[in-house]
Amino acid sequence: MTSPPPSDWFDFGDRVLRDLARHWRFTIGLALLGAVAGGATALLLPSYYRSSSAFQAESAPTPQISGALAGLASQIGGLNVATQNNAQLFADLLTTDAILRRVAAAAYPWQTGAAPLAAIYGYDGEPAGWREFRTVRKLRRQLTVDVNIRTGVVRFSIEARTPALAKALAESTLTALNEANIALRQARAAAERTFTSQRATDAQRELSDAELALQRFYERNRAIANAPSLQIEEARLRRAVEMAQQVYIQLRLQEEQASVQAVRNTPAISVIDPPLEPVKRSWPQRRLAVLLGGVIGLALAFARYSLSPDRRGD
Repeated sequence: MTSPPPSDWFDFGDRVLRDLARHWRFTIGLALLGAVAGGATALLLPSYYRSSSAFQAESAPTPQISGALAGLASQIGGLNVATQNNAQLFADLLTTDAILRRVAAAAYPWQTGAAPLAAIYGYDGEPAGWREFRTVRKLRRQLTVDVNIRTGVVRFSIEARTPALAKALAESTLTALNEANIALRQARAAAERTFTSQRATDAQRELSDAELALQRFYERNRAIANAPSLQIEEARLRRAVEMAQQVYIQLRLQEEQASVQAVRNTPAISVIDPPLEPVKRSWPQRRLAVLLGGVIGLALAFARYSLSPDRRGD
C-alpha cells in the first residue's frame, strides 16, 4: 500500500481549511466552548500554592595540621570533624524519611485552627504506620529540590493547599533539616571525641617511652662529641621524641575540637531566601487551561470536517 502523494495531502488540508472558514461561526463557537470548559475545569479543581526557600550549608573551619602529621591525619579515618558540608548531601537529606517524618509530625494552620499533616491530607482515619507512610510519600511528591554544585546553594519549594500551609511546611522543613544535621554532627563528633581521646592516651604513652629512651641514652653516654655513631643515635632518638610530641599535641587539639562539636548547637545552614507566603497559585494555571481548552475546541472542529463522510471519500 503506497501513501498518497504530498500534493493530495495539501489539497486535503486546503479543503478542510476552506470548510473551517466557511463554517467560522461553528469553529469559533467550538473553540469558545472548549475555552469555557477548560476555565470551568480549572475553577472546579482545588488550588495549590508553592512556597520556596534557598540556603547554603555552613562549612566548618579546617584545622592546620603540620607537615609532619599530614600523612598521619590522612590515615586516621576518624579525624573528619572539619570536613566541609556538601551541598548535594543537604539536598539529598531534604527528601529522606528522617527529615520528612519530622515535618509530618508537626501541626500546621488549617481552616480555623491547627491540624496534623496527616489530617490535612485526609489520612487521619488510617492505621498509624500506614498513615505516616502515606503522609511522608505525599509530602515528598510535593517537594522539589534543586542544588547548585558550583555555588553550594540549595533551593527547594513545597506545594500545599493554602498559602499559609505552604509557608509553614517550608519553614518546618528548614527547621527539621537543621535539627537533624545538628544531631548528626553531634553524634559524629562524640564518636570522634572517643576515638581521639583513646588515641591521645596512646600517643602520650608513646611520647613518655620516647623521652625515657632519650633520657637513658644520655645517662649511658656522657660524652658523644667525638663519637659519630652516638650522634646519629642521639639524632634518631630526638626525632622520635619530636614526632611523638607533635602527634600527641595534634591529637589533643583534635579531641578538644571534637568535644566542642559534640555540644555545638549552632545552625548548620545559612538561609538566603526565607520562605514567604505565596500570593499566586501554582496549580491549576487557569490561563493555560483556557488556552488548552480553546486549542482542543479547534482540534475538534478540524476533526469534524476532516473526518466527515464526504472527506473520507476524497
